[in-house]
Amino acid sequence: MARTPLRPDIAVARMNARFSLGSGRELGRLEDLLTGDETVEAMVQGRSQGCFGLLVLTDARLLFVCDGIIWKVNDDVALARISLVQWQTVFGFGALTVHVAGTALQFTGLTGPGGTAILRGLRESLAEKDQLERQVREGLIALAAHFKPDPLPDSVPADLAGAGHEFAANV
Repeated sequence: MARTPLRPDIAVARMNARFSLGSGRELGRLEDLLTGDETVEAMVQGRSQGCFGLLVLTDARLLFVCDGIIWKVNDDVALARISLVQWQTVFGFGALTVHVAGTALQFTGLTGPGGTAILRGLRESLAEKDQLERQVREGLIALAAHFKPDPLPDSVPADLAGAGHEFAANV
């Protein structure tokens, strides 16, 4: 059975990753899981939720695809929702923990340049998000400075001083 060629961005990410056997079905399905304008930046083989699959970083989200005989997992997280990224290395295998809305997603067994490329891409995304939030905050502060309230008068005008009792009686 002839294999269909991979989309160019998927092929480049595949060449930059260190793959062992497996992940053929995941690679074959990957193009169907992507939106038309989504670009694959990096990928690596790894394990999550007891399933060995493919961890993929695109310009919009992080995907984990597992198409095993028993386990089938498709998880994706928008990069904008990721709040924290942690990385550990033990005996040359990386473990990536991604925090999303108080939930930690863990991916283990990541090796080679694909794992470090995903880590670098996630950190760049977090830095861009932080810079954008800082710019918005500074813009709101500058905008609020233009709307300072008028100061209150130090004294009450004479014509209003006696009106208090009449107003209280009408209420």
